[in-house]
Amino acid sequence: MMRLNLLPWRERQRQAALRRFRGQLVAGALLALCAVMLVDQLARQRGQQQVLANTQRQATLDVLGEQVQPLAEVRAQHEALLARAVALEGLRAHQDVLAGVFADLEGALPEGVQLLDLSLDSDRLQMTGVAASGAVVAQFMRDLNRSNALLDLELKHIKSLPDGDEFLLTARVAAFWS
Repeated sequence: MMRLNLLPWRERQRQAALRRFRGQLVAGALLALCAVMLVDQLARQRGQQQVLANTQRQATLDVLGEQVQPLAEVRAQHEALLARAVALEGLRAHQDVLAGVFADLEGALPEGVQLLDLSLDSDRLQMTGVAASGAVVAQFMRDLNRSNALLDLELKHIKSLPDGDEFLLTARVAAFWS
């Protein structure tokens, strides 16, 4: 039997396997690089699409914002008109009350009292006037206390002048509380 030396053959087989492994390793690395580049390209493309979509949405929002601006102005005008309507309604509701207040003032005004200023702030009526004496002011206050329209009558101050006594009265108008 002949003895064959298989060592050189095995060495060539090992080197061929090593070359195949290196080739497969390089091919795998190239394939992985291509896959990474493809994924990167897809991600960049997706990012560009999102930027484009966001730009289009922003342009649409700008157009809608320009369309909504007149609506906001109309809403502001509507709110102003509603406020005016509420104010007018309040004035109409208190129109009879104010007529009653003036009627009570006219009925309670004694001889020798002159009202110089009447001001109504919210529900407080402020009366400034001149009277012949402090007794006339007291009589005026007693007569006003009988009024149903004026409550919590208060003398803020009275000052003696050569022409008479200057006074400041405040009262709460009853109907404005209800």
